[in-house]
Amino acid sequence: MGFDEAALNYFYSSDHKKGDDLEFCRNYFKGYHFNKFLDVASAAGHFAKIFKADVKVICDLSLNMLKVAREKNNFDKLVLCNASSLPFKNKVFDIVGCRIAFHHFKDSIMFFSEIKRVLKNHGFFVLIDSIVDIEDEALNKIEIIRDKTHIRSYTIKEILTLSSGFRLLSFHTIFKKHNFEEWAKRLSPSKSHFDMIEKAFLRLPEHIKEHLKVEIRNSRVVSYTDKKGIFIFQKEDYL
Repeated sequence: MGFDEAALNYFYSSDHKKGDDLEFCRNYFKGYHFNKFLDVASAAGHFAKIFKADVKVICDLSLNMLKVAREKNNFDKLVLCNASSLPFKNKVFDIVGCRIAFHHFKDSIMFFSEIKRVLKNHGFFVLIDSIVDIEDEALNKIEIIRDKTHIRSYTIKEILTLSSGFRLLSFHTIFKKHNFEEWAKRLSPSKSHFDMIEKAFLRLPEHIKEHLKVEIRNSRVVSYTDKKGIFIFQKEDYL
């Protein structure tokens, strides 16, 4: 099952509907009211809801995700597009957000370039995504088994290398515990596919299981914990 078929699952997903990352951003920007806000790869639109803006535009590559965002979260400015080719004029948004989606993008360099292009000078870019270090190879392999659209989760250093033209205003790490069954079944896998995902966790080296806090009961995976990085950038004024 792809994102179009699983769109409603992403509205109800506890991983997307709530989280310490949302609270962090809500508190960080509580004194701000923006003119134009853009949410890239918005899914059901949970991230866009926390910002105050006169105009909120959400875009996604999945038509059904946009339909769910309209029907469940009442967004009306919806754009179907690829994150690496944004159909907007230069320097039109005061702030751009992208939450739990960057690991799907095939062209990370072009994505950052497009964000810089559509942002006004001094505009904010808020990027939230999984970050990896010692477990990167193992966790990326499991993510690909679960979801063939997964490209890779990046290290902090790699993301900062991509951010030329931005100044980093804030960085924060959170540890997110995932209910394994909900996470693994979000794209409605077959039983054999679900078993394959679970076996990949069970076969991890012990030090990686410990790092990911993999919880196992009666030989079944109950949960695991990964890291999310919250990057708040500001576009340099000379671009």
